[in-house]
Amino acid sequence: MTRKNFLKTVAGAAAAAAYLSDTPAKAASLSKIKRGVTLYSYTGDFQAGTMSLEQCIADVADMGAEGIEILGESHVDGYPNPTDRWVEEWHGLMDKYKTKPSCLDSFVDSLLHKDRQLTVKESLDMMVRDFKLAKRLGFKVNRPTFGSSDIPVPELIEKALPYAEEYDVKIAIELHSPAILNSDDVHKLMDIITRTKTKHFGFTPDMSIFTKTPPRYRDDVVMRQGGREKIIQYIRNAYINNLGPDKTTAEVKKMGGNEAELRYASFAGVYHFSNNNPKDLLPLMPYVYHVHGKFWEMTEDLHEYSIPYEQVIPTFIEGGYEHYFSSEYEGPRDLFRASDQLRRHHAMLRKLFGEVA
Repeated sequence: MTRKNFLKTVAGAAAAAAYLSDTPAKAASLSKIKRGVTLYSYTGDFQAGTMSLEQCIADVADMGAEGIEILGESHVDGYPNPTDRWVEEWHGLMDKYKTKPSCLDSFVDSLLHKDRQLTVKESLDMMVRDFKLAKRLGFKVNRPTFGSSDIPVPELIEKALPYAEEYDVKIAIELHSPAILNSDDVHKLMDIITRTKTKHFGFTPDMSIFTKTPPRYRDDVVMRQGGREKIIQYIRNAYINNLGPDKTTAEVKKMGGNEAELRYASFAGVYHFSNNNPKDLLPLMPYVYHVHGKFWEMTEDLHEYSIPYEQVIPTFIEGGYEHYFSSEYEGPRDLFRASDQLRRHHAMLRKLFGEVA
């Protein structure tokens, strides 16, 4: 979709014009944050074949963003060992669209074998494999995820540090909901940094950790599974009022909640989201090397329905964050919806980052 088409299709021509103007009024310089997109945002179109890898990259460039984040298994032909020709084509796309590799996402598949989990050594080998790929493709940041909570992540990270240094890649663990920033789990990861003084390990905060209101599309999902509007609304209000999963589930049971409603009321449902204080991010900010700009629904007036970006972005500016802020659309996967939503998201970010008045 081109900028011209965006003006025609996205409601609010004034808002679109504020984003797309060739000579935007400059606001006071608020930050040096760089804008990017994770191509995971285009999952619906990419899997359906309506957009190719190049078309996704072209779309990101067309909305005025620079950073390209990819998933190794999804976007790299022949992963984890693409041909030299494919690697050359990748760099050619970066040059053609004036974009830059921002973050390589990878997966340590601890459940690869049916009869056992991966050993720490096998998990480490997977991480080193992806460091090598990141270097070939020009990525300076790698965000690994792990297939099981049983993996001793702090131990694994510490063993991986010499290899991250060798291949000049920063390991940036994602802090995703329901993570709590001021928690023992995060403190253990920070201990690695303070104890080793490494410059090759840090964090990728995901904006889902600042969710104030559950995304509306989740209501529709539960409704299709047999949920009822009255109970769903109760669950939403319980989350907003921080009632907690145990009390919410107990109350839904009293209301005669069915399986879908009880699941939504539980920790695995609506309480999968977390509502951290943005200021709790400040102690981690020197070690934040990437950000996932999670969003589910950009409204016509350029606000994210569930996440108060206007309250969170000032913390990144205060903390001096200067790396990529990678928009990550995770709403409904209707074809071509991601592009429209991403453009609205970047219109909002441009204003919050001080790129336009």
